[in-house]
Formats: sequence, structure tokens, C-alpha cells
Amino acid sequence: MAITVTKSGPYFTSGAISFSAMRNTFRLNNPTGTISASELLRDTNTSNADPILPDATENSDVATTTNWKTSQIRDSIKFYNLTQPSGDTNVNFDIDAQAWNGNLGRNIVKKLNLQGTCGSNNTSLRAAQVDQPAHNLTIDVSGDIFGCGAEATTTGPDGADGGDALGITGGGNNIKVNLQSTARIYGGGGAGEHGAQGATGQSGTCFDYIFGQVASGCGFCGDCSNLGAGYENYGGCSNAGGCNCGGWWFWSGCSNYVRSTAQCRKQDPQTVAGGTGGTGGDGGRGRGYNYQSGSIAGATGSGGGAFGGCGGYDGTITAGGTGNTGETGASGGEWGADGGNTSNTGDGGDAGAAIFPSGISVTGSINSNTIKGSY
Repeated sequence: MAITVTKSGPYFTSGAISFSAMRNTFRLNNPTGTISASELLRDTNTSNADPILPDATENSDVATTTNWKTSQIRDSIKFYNLTQPSGDTNVNFDIDAQAWNGNLGRNIVKKLNLQGTCGSNNTSLRAAQVDQPAHNLTIDVSGDIFGCGAEATTTGPDGADGGDALGITGGGNNIKVNLQSTARIYGGGGAGEHGAQGATGQSGTCFDYIFGQVASGCGFCGDCSNLGAGYENYGGCSNAGGCNCGGWWFWSGCSNYVRSTAQCRKQDPQTVAGGTGGTGGDGGRGRGYNYQSGSIAGATGSGGGAFGGCGGYDGTITAGGTGNTGETGASGGEWGADGGNTSNTGDGGDAGAAIFPSGISVTGSINSNTIKGSY
């Protein structure tokens, strides 16, 4: 079904026009006594919340100051209403683009009855929006206006913001939103913050050798400790020839041997990082028209990497540890709620407003079932 238009009128389409009939038709707040012609001038004051004979396109024949005639009242109207019927769905409903016949910015008292569903699949676009000046407009809601929920946080720490449900940004006078008991005006939930990367595993210690030599001599091997603490002998000191040689009587020979140079080494420790921490989990998506059911929990982080070992070094002193598992992403927000936070460096996304901006008059059945989000 389409948006329907209803008017209080047109009145006096034919026949005689009496002052008492005009009084009963237009001065509804005081339908007794006499009414003057000056009261039946077309009132163009947009600050007047209850004009007797309102400014409307249909009333354009009625004089505003002088030269008023009863004949100008023919086909005039008092109120102007639009209705979105129950069962209809409108995505990114552009309220001021509807069949107002130029009356949205005039002071005729108007009502928009939203009985169906307005929704948005884009957090940058509101489910329903008035962005032109409007006067004496009541948006009467008995159906649903659902903002768009933010998508899951897959990159970066910050969760995305949810989308607004209803926007009234064009300015004007005497604009209000009236909530019936069945109304649901819900801002979209913000996305959860992305989980932080897991901590790096415990560091390991690898080593390379530092090499040195110490001279040996007759009957002794060079002392590697002369090079400093930690040096050890790993070679050399082999017999390289006799020493202390001589002869006496029928014996001759050497009493000892010259030793070759002592080969020394010590371990040079090198700290090597442990395994890489696992990637943090995605932040959960926010509840919205685009995601009315299903889990809004954040995703589990991935497991950490193993210690890379001491390849390229001469050896291992202590093996490093495996990286820690990445942090689970925060949950997205329910209707009208911010996304959760983690220990990461960002924040969960803000919830979309139920009604933007704040300060719009809201009346009727106001409770946690009819409105979720700021207003």
C-alpha cells in the first residue's frame, strides 16, 4: 500500500457559507459566540501552533490582510494528514518528499501516522528523516523505526557507530513525536571494539661463540681463563714437538713436549623474542534493522605463534615460549546501546540515536519498550 493523504476538508464546496458554520469548522478551540471576518483571515504566522484558518496550499485563495470575502473560504481545509499503513516497509523514508502539497513548511496542523516499518541498511542514512523546515507537525508512531546496526569490527581498534532511527534536522516550530504503546523507535547498536593482539611469548636465549687463542709452551697448555670469565678450551694443546731435550752417556732424548696453541671459546648470549601473539578477535556487530536477530558477541582471538628457535645461532640456552592467544573482540551493542570495549587502544562504537537531535518534543507512551537510544 502507498502513503495515503487525508484532509479535514475541503469545506464549503457549494451552497451558502454562514459565519456560524465557519466558526464551527475553524475555531474549534472556542466554537461558541460570534466570529469576525478578521479571525477568518488566512494566518501565515509559522509560530502559531493553533491557527484558526491555517496557511495551506489549499487555502491560498483566502486573504491574509484585506479584501476578505466569504467566497474565498470555498474548498478550504483545517488539517492535513499522511499515513503509512500497517504492513508497509519504507527504507530510508524521506518524510519531506511525501505528498505534503507544499504544506510541510506552512502552519497548517499536520500529522504523519507511521503505522508500518521504517528501516535503514546504512549507518550514514537514517531510517526516517525530515530535513526541510516543518511547522505544526506531529509524527505519530505506532509502528517501527529501526536504525542500522554497525558492522563487525574487522580492522582497527575502534568499533563503528550505529545509525540513527529518526532524524528531524530541518528546523521549524511545534514539531513533536508522539509514541503509541506499540511504537518502537530504536537506534542501531554500535560495533564492539576489536580485541587486542596477544602478548609475545616469553623470550628465549640463543648464543653465538666468541673465539680466542692462548699461547701454550713446553709442557703446558695455554689457560683460556686468561681471556676472561666464561672462556673454555675446545681444542689445541696437542704435542707439537719435544722440549727439554739433551743426552748423557748412552741416553739422549726430550723430557717433555711443546704444546700447540690453546683454542678457546665462550658463549655470547642473545635474547630472542618469543612467539608472536595471536591476532585479536573481531568486535561484534550492532543490533539494527539490518541485523534484528543473531549473536552480537565478539569473535575469539587466534592462537599465538610458536617460538622461532635459534636457527642461525650456534646454539640454544633457553627456548622461548609460544605467543599468547589474541583477545576476544567486544560484543556489539543491542538496540540503542554502545558497543563494548576491550583492552585495545580504541573504543566500542556509539549507538545511533532514537531521535536526532536531542531536544525534540516526545509525548505519549515513553518507556524502554517504545524508545531505545538517545532523544
